[in-house]
Amino acid sequence: MTHSLHRRGTKENLTNDFVVLATPAVGINQEGSKEKLIDLLDKIFELEPTNIGSYETGTIYSGATIEEIKNRLSETPRVRCCFNDKNKVRELVRYAKDMGFGLSITISGLIDDVKAIAAEEGITPHSINLSLKTHGNMELLPGQAVLEFVTMCGHGMVSRYLVDYVIRRIESGKMDIEKGAKMLAKPCICGIFNTARAEMLLKKFVSH
Repeated sequence: MTHSLHRRGTKENLTNDFVVLATPAVGINQEGSKEKLIDLLDKIFELEPTNIGSYETGTIYSGATIEEIKNRLSETPRVRCCFNDKNKVRELVRYAKDMGFGLSITISGLIDDVKAIAAEEGITPHSINLSLKTHGNMELLPGQAVLEFVTMCGHGMVSRYLVDYVIRRIESGKMDIEKGAKMLAKPCICGIFNTARAEMLLKKFVSH
C-alpha cells in the first residue's frame, strides 16, 4: 500500500494516524474472501474508523453507507480505512487473526507503533515498506502545512487549492473545523484521508 507511505507531518501529529488495508491474495485465497471482508467491515464499523471506503463506492464522506460498501464489494475485494487510535487497530488485527480469515492486513503508521501492534499480537510482519522522502524539484511543492493535508490522499486527489479554500473559510468563520475536514476528505475515493487528523491540523490555523 505504497500510496499511504508519504504522509508528511511531525511525529506528534502522525502518532494517531493509522491506515489499514484488508485484501485477499488474488489467485491464492480469493475464493470466499468477499464474505470474510463483509464480516471484517462490520467489526471495522463497530470500532468507529475516522474514514472507510472502497473503489466500488467511494467513502463515507462521498456519500457511501457501510451497507453500500458491503453490498458492492467486487469479487477481488479490498477495503481501506483510517483510525486515530492504536488500540482500535490492535483490536481489529486481533479479530482478523482470531477469526482465521487469512486476509492480508496492511497497516500504515509510525513504524514503531505498527511493529508494536504486530509484536503484541504475536505476528511477524511479512514485509515493511519505508518512504524515502520526496525527490525532484521541491520548489514546485506547496508549503509543509498544506503538504500535511494533501499527502493524506496518496493518489493526489485532494488539491492544494481546496486546502487553501477550506482554511480561508474557517478563518473567516464561514465554515467549522469538522465540516472543513469532511470537505477535504471527500475527493479521496479510497478512504485513507484521516479526518480526525485533519481537524487537529485545521485547529492550528484557527488559533493563529
